Amino acid sequence: MSPDSSRRTQARHALQWPVILWLTLVWVLLWGEFTVGNILAGLVIGVAIIRVFPLPPIEFHGKVHPWHLLLLVYAFFRDLVVSSLQVARIVLRFGYQPVNAVLVVPMRTRSELALMLTSEIVSLVPGSLLIEASRSTWTLQIHVLETKTEEDVEAARQRVWKEEERVVRALGNAEDIARVEQPPPGGWSR
Repeated sequence: MSPDSSRRTQARHALQWPVILWLTLVWVLLWGEFTVGNILAGLVIGVAIIRVFPLPPIEFHGKVHPWHLLLLVYAFFRDLVVSSLQVARIVLRFGYQPVNAVLVVPMRTRSELALMLTSEIVSLVPGSLLIEASRSTWTLQIHVLETKTEEDVEAARQRVWKEEERVVRALGNAEDIARVEQPPPGGWSR
C-alpha cells in the first residue's frame, strides 16, 4: 500500500468531529432537551453513523469571503420567498398544467464543495429540483417548473449560473473565482 493511499484510508476512517458535532446537535434538537444524556446519546449515535457510513472528506481549498457569504445567504432567502410565492400562484390556478423542462447545466467551477452547495441551493428553492450533480462532467441536471418558452429555459440556466457565481465568490479560491468571471458555456453574459 502506498503512503498516499494509506493517508486517504486513515482520513476516511478518522472521526470527522465537525460532522459528529453537527449530528449531535441535530439529535438534541430532535429531542428538544439539552440534557447530558441527550448530548451523550447524540455523540454515540454520531460516532456510530460516521463508522457505519463513512463519508469521503470534501476538501476545502477556498477562502471564506464574509461580504459575499452574506450576499449568498440574503439571495438564498430572497429567492426562497419569491419562488415560494410563484409556485403557490401556479398551484392555486385550478386546472392549469405548467410546462416543465429537464435541463443539463454545465458548471464553471471545479470545486466539489461549490458544486455541492450550488446543487443544494438550486434544489432547495421551490420551482427547481436537482436530478443529478455530476463531478465527472461538472454538470447539474435539474427539473424546472414553468418553462413555456426558450427564454424561460435560458432564464433557468442563468439562475443556476448566478447561484454558482454567488457560492464561488463566497467560498472560492482565486482560480475558481476567475472561472466564474468567464461567460458560461453558451455565451450567456451578465
